[in-house]
Amino acid sequence: MNRRMKPIAVRTGLSAGLILLTASMNAQLNRSTPPAPSAPPQVNLAQHAFFTLPNGLRVIVVENHKLPKVDVQLRFDHAPLSQGDKAGFIDLFGELLEAGTSKRSKAEIDELVDSHGASLNTSPEGLYASMLKKHLDPMMELIAEVVTSPAFPATELEKARRRALSGVEQRKDDPAAISETVGRAMTFGRSHPYGEVTTEASLRKVAREQIVTYHAKFFRPENGYLVFVGDITEKEAKALAKDRFGKWKPAPVYTVVADDGTESLPGIGPVRFLKEPKTPSGARRVVLVDRPGAAQSVIRVSFPLNLHPKDLRALPAQVMNTILGGGVFNARLMQNLREDKGWTYGSYSSLESDRFNGHFHTTANVRTAVTDSAIAETLKEIDRMRMERVTAEELDLAKRYMAGSFARSLEDPRTVARFAMNTYLNELPKDHYATYLQRLEAVTADDVQAAAEAFLHPDNAVIMVVGDKRKLLAKLEALSWSNNPKVIELDHNAERYVEQFERVTGITAQDVIERHLAAIGGREAIGRIADLRMDIEAEMMGVPVEITQWYGPDGLFRSVAKSNGAILQEEAFDGERAVRRSPMGEQELEDRDLGNLRFNGHPVPEVHYARTTERVMLAGRTQLDGKPVLKVVAMLPDGGSVGDYYDEATWLKLRRVEEKQMNDRSYTIITEYSDLQASGGVMFPRSIVQMGGPGGDVSLTVKAITINSDLKPAFFATNLPERKEVPYVEPVEENPIEGEPKEE
Repeated sequence: MNRRMKPIAVRTGLSAGLILLTASMNAQLNRSTPPAPSAPPQVNLAQHAFFTLPNGLRVIVVENHKLPKVDVQLRFDHAPLSQGDKAGFIDLFGELLEAGTSKRSKAEIDELVDSHGASLNTSPEGLYASMLKKHLDPMMELIAEVVTSPAFPATELEKARRRALSGVEQRKDDPAAISETVGRAMTFGRSHPYGEVTTEASLRKVAREQIVTYHAKFFRPENGYLVFVGDITEKEAKALAKDRFGKWKPAPVYTVVADDGTESLPGIGPVRFLKEPKTPSGARRVVLVDRPGAAQSVIRVSFPLNLHPKDLRALPAQVMNTILGGGVFNARLMQNLREDKGWTYGSYSSLESDRFNGHFHTTANVRTAVTDSAIAETLKEIDRMRMERVTAEELDLAKRYMAGSFARSLEDPRTVARFAMNTYLNELPKDHYATYLQRLEAVTADDVQAAAEAFLHPDNAVIMVVGDKRKLLAKLEALSWSNNPKVIELDHNAERYVEQFERVTGITAQDVIERHLAAIGGREAIGRIADLRMDIEAEMMGVPVEITQWYGPDGLFRSVAKSNGAILQEEAFDGERAVRRSPMGEQELEDRDLGNLRFNGHPVPEVHYARTTERVMLAGRTQLDGKPVLKVVAMLPDGGSVGDYYDEATWLKLRRVEEKQMNDRSYTIITEYSDLQASGGVMFPRSIVQMGGPGGDVSLTVKAITINSDLKPAFFATNLPERKEVPYVEPVEENPIEGEPKEE
């Protein structure tokens, strides 16, 4: 038993001693100030060898003999060029590069790669291969074939085209892909190499000639970098490079040079390289791609940047972006939109430095109802980065995160090769990566704010939204600083949205109207309505409103809107003139406002289309909430138009879309009708939802309809003063030209 107790006594004695020692240490330490940060560690990057073959091919060798494995990369460098109406041919080229050579078919290439347990991937910029050291010779033979003598078989081109067309089709149903594609197009412009959009039409224009010419022009040794990483020595790499590529001297490509110096290539036409980077410009604008019924919106705020990797401000800019939304959970966007508001699972920002053209963008998926609020908060956080210094805690966290990411990247020997290539491509100082941690540690809060002021441009941003237009359009208009239009509506190809219709035969617009009138009760029942009163309850901007509308004979109309007994607005139309009165004063309605009252001066406007419209036409068949509907467009005398959507199964009107000018602003107002009930033998909607007006979304509930109350014309009087006729006076020429006879 004593033997059991003895160890316990020993441990107790040690604990007591430790407590005394700790207390003594605490008494001597001053914890009122944090310890000084230690010096950043030195980065000892593995060395690389570099040499150039006589034909101009540059070779980089990074030795790493831990595993019997070698990675090989070939990268061909040139300035970005526009693809024009054949957008997508460069991507097809990258895929077809491994589709066959002058000696081997695609199947033979695949068999060789698989038999050696290797990998081979090609891209528009070159290729990447990985293999065991013992298979390096046969794989280098294949790599040389793929790069120097690709066959680009026509059959493989058609297969690649079909795959690309499928990708374009799938993009329609991928909100994230739409946001990325359309967002880049609007950030840089559709003619910019970084903003071009591959479409079905552009893919169908791609021919083998463009693929062959692109290879001949740009895959040349003087444009190339050959990189070896792994279990290989500089001597072995030099021998392989000379053996496989030393004699590669492709023939020059025939070009035609215009007077302005522009080259034209066979099949490609004029080669338009990016000459000047796109920079932030223009007022803030909003772009919308409609996703009917979407529960979430994908939002993106972006602008282009002229930020080169060798710019001394590039590193402070990356620290700034990390604090804003560049990956850490404590980033401002994440804390605001996710932790504080609960609107999204994640909100991120990306700042890309690029020697040709950089850019900045944020991304988030949010609930439809909070889309505009999330955008406003994103813009607020971007602006706050410009206006306020970051805290010491934020700065320290961002630096530690970036330092950790950098350190982890060094565990991969391919990182050294990537650093070496970036150094040459971007003309970086030779010690750029070796001094990374020291330079990172030296970044101050002032540096971060200076970078934010230089590279964040919320006033020039493109706000890209993929979401439900019906619920978002009016809210997004308030975020735009552009007026023509307030919101740019595009499709998934970044082209102006045009509503698509299926052609309908055997029925006219008038037929649709007659079927609608029959469905709600018929012309005879409608004709028995001499006058009508409609009592409506609504909520506008959080305020309960009571609306009463009266419809009289021959289009006479009157309405009164009240809140808590006080009149908010009153309108009257006596058949000739109209007036609007509010606490702000009295206004006679003319032009388009008067035309709107004439057009809507009947509870069933379709009855009087013959006298209130210029013409009606059938646009065709489309889908609305999964239902086939026919759209009828009414052209109004003032030049405006109204589009009505009729359910093809019931002939009831489901939606109206109209453009209205109010308070010197244009509004696209969408009105939806439901819950039809009969009054006086005629079906009227009892639930009406209006979206897009100056008051935002408004839900109206028709509480009561009273028919034939014998309303007199005097009830609709405008009480406007009589117009005074101004006599016409013939203008008199005060100073006739000397020498010309005066008119008698």
